[in-house]
Amino acid sequence: MAVARRVLAAAFALVALAAAGCARPAASSTDEAPPAAGRDLGAARVLRGEVYAQRDSGALQLDLFLPKRRSGPVPLVVYAHGGGWDAGVRTLDADPSAVEALTAERLLEHGYAVATVDYRLTGVAQAPAQVVDVADAVRWLQQRGGEWGVDGDRVVLWGASAGGHLVSQVAAVAGDPGKPGGGLTGIRGVLNWFGPTDMSAEAQVSHPELRDYSQRSVRKLLGCVPLECPATADASSPIKNVSGDEPPFLIQQGTSDSLVPIDQSLDFAAKLRGLGVDVDMHPYEGFDHGFGRGPRTPLIVDTAVAFVDTRLAR
Repeated sequence: MAVARRVLAAAFALVALAAAGCARPAASSTDEAPPAAGRDLGAARVLRGEVYAQRDSGALQLDLFLPKRRSGPVPLVVYAHGGGWDAGVRTLDADPSAVEALTAERLLEHGYAVATVDYRLTGVAQAPAQVVDVADAVRWLQQRGGEWGVDGDRVVLWGASAGGHLVSQVAAVAGDPGKPGGGLTGIRGVLNWFGPTDMSAEAQVSHPELRDYSQRSVRKLLGCVPLECPATADASSPIKNVSGDEPPFLIQQGTSDSLVPIDQSLDFAAKLRGLGVDVDMHPYEGFDHGFGRGPRTPLIVDTAVAFVDTRLAR
């Protein structure tokens, strides 16, 4: 039954993809995209290029945006960028009209610090290096955050695409210090935007449309195709590492995602719920991989910020 459900869900995603033309639905002539974020996302102060770790491949850096509104130590949201693990940059404010920038701006308005972090790309290191890097960035911020009035015991992890996979994996292994990237404390929630959660050989069989993606991005990440290295693939799959000790999750993804089948998020949410973890799953009809820009952008932003408000309230 589980395989049948996955196949049906994958078929639904492909039908929706064809109907949507591989993009979000067209806006009407009266719809308008929201205005762009302001300079520095409205932060009171931005610390750019802080080195949190040194690797053989060079320094790993992060940017920390500090909010104007303060009443004691401020909670922290840590963002991991997308890019198929082999591309992408940490710069959240490079495109002020992007949904990531708009979300970060709103988080700052609500009084949260927002950090965006580098991690080693697959051109220089394979898994689990990326998960280790994100976890080390969080630890560095927790250890040093007091210098800037950041509360390291109230943290939400946020990631998009490959970054969504990484923050989900960090949360999945947080309760096991023996696993790469494991042992983090103070994580109050995870916001996964359309990130893959199952690299396993079973997932490749259930979703033939993943083969091209696996041959390109996943092979670079793992150093092999999942069918050839099932143990390695499982070790990098959040759905294979969850224990029930994870913090609450919010998963947001388009039903017409042409890279990561939405069934991955549906299965992951079901697995977490079965273990007693609080999960909100928000599918967006007709949206492709990434949310784009348009009249429904505020809904995505509002949902994400409301989740963070709930998780980081005292």
